[in-house]
Amino acid sequence: MSNEHAIGIDLGTTYSCLAYIDEEGDTVVEKNFEQEDTTPSVILFNENGEIIVGSPAKDMAIMYPMERVITAIKRQIGTDYEVDVDGDRYTPVTLSAAILRKMINDFNDNHGTDIKRAVITCPAYFGQTERDATKTAGKVAGLEDVTIINEPTAAAISFGFGAGAGEKKRVMVYDLGGGTFDVTILEIDGNSFTAVATDGERLLGGKDWDQALTKIIKQKLCEENGIDESELEDDDDVKQSLILDSETIKKRLSSAESTKGTLTVGGKKAVYTITRAEFEASTAPLVQTTLDIIDRALALKNFTIGDIDDIILVGGSSRMPQVKNGISEKYPDTNVRVFDPDQSIAKGAAIFSNAHNWAGAETAAAAHVPAEGEITVHNVLSKSFGIKAMYDDGKEMISNIIFRNEVLPIVSTKTYFPIDDGQTSIKVEIYENSASNNEDGKRIDLIDGYSVGEFEMDLPEGVTRSTPITVKFVATDEGILVSSADCMDQHTEYQLQNKLQMSDSEIRDSQGLMEKVSNAN
Repeated sequence: MSNEHAIGIDLGTTYSCLAYIDEEGDTVVEKNFEQEDTTPSVILFNENGEIIVGSPAKDMAIMYPMERVITAIKRQIGTDYEVDVDGDRYTPVTLSAAILRKMINDFNDNHGTDIKRAVITCPAYFGQTERDATKTAGKVAGLEDVTIINEPTAAAISFGFGAGAGEKKRVMVYDLGGGTFDVTILEIDGNSFTAVATDGERLLGGKDWDQALTKIIKQKLCEENGIDESELEDDDDVKQSLILDSETIKKRLSSAESTKGTLTVGGKKAVYTITRAEFEASTAPLVQTTLDIIDRALALKNFTIGDIDDIILVGGSSRMPQVKNGISEKYPDTNVRVFDPDQSIAKGAAIFSNAHNWAGAETAAAAHVPAEGEITVHNVLSKSFGIKAMYDDGKEMISNIIFRNEVLPIVSTKTYFPIDDGQTSIKVEIYENSASNNEDGKRIDLIDGYSVGEFEMDLPEGVTRSTPITVKFVATDEGILVSSADCMDQHTEYQLQNKLQMSDSEIRDSQGLMEKVSNAN
């Protein structure tokens, strides 16, 4: 398969970005059709059957019913969320694919090419379901070969090839995006990038700061203009305007101590004033949550902040002054820097794509010898995996076999036993969870996990309650989980399948929907 460009795509909650390596070997952020470096992750279904993506969708959102405008779809990826628009069903995969398709179309039109492979980023703590969904979105968008890389790792690659080039360092990437947050500690040594610990919060990001700001704006409108709050709640146009205005006001407060805003309510123009101090006071608990997650990530490896050479702030929301100030106040002797927050992830993905051994992308890292100049990335497992087991007290619980924050690839086995003498078969039910590798995490309640797959194995004749059954989990560098069970001469192997995974025919059908993505926004 020929591909003239190394493409990296940061598929973000609020903004997405595409970067590539040019003929001189430089990393370049591609400008979209609208000549912007980043594309708003906003999707609008217009009355002509077109799917509009990006700034045009964001600008026109106020003119359409809220159900025809999709934002923050990344927060739904890996779930069974769906919307029906004009008789067509759209899932987080197809909606994410529309964003990717717009960026790919713009690149192809600008360069006269037809890209077929790319590296797409995702949050470090995404589980197997979310990663599979992201990869499938790339294929629905028209890519034939997709590699997934963690966003903090991509940012570290960009940093390692730029500001930190040539140095052996341990860095912490603080990635606060529009809808997701994670902290990853990585060790950089030349072209080797090894993640050693990661933690995060799926539903924490700039959108939460926007929501806090929306509450302040409502309060100000009521206090300063005598408006009843019910007028704001009952008007869809006002609610849509509040969403857009909150993001605008937030950006202004990053460089100004106060700002004014206007909103038309009931046909009358209302003016309000918000200060940065008010905004920061209302969102201080959000910042504190991120600081708590920093502490958790450090504790995973018994690190102190003194073990970290640099804290790198990436993601557009890390621009807010309170973020860097809050970290610097808690860790005053640490080097904290905002590093290319909007573009570093896409750039790092492009650098990785350029140095990536595409031919060996589907093999485990243990079986692949890096070529000269090739970037090697060792991620950690984002979730723990175990099976449902019955214990002596008769209680069914998750028995974990491999744990989050173990460096990939991983091979681990555990021995179990039949429940009854003469048992003829077993069902191995696999659960994903967030337990840590400690005594409390080795056996957890079923309610604390998520069922991700199962397989059955026939048992040989004559087994007893003391006949060992060995269950093995293998997690590759790609995050692919393979499980097997052995009992005497009986062997069964199973590759974890995403329950929401689309079939080839469903992918082809969804690719047909991508024809609606407008090329001329």
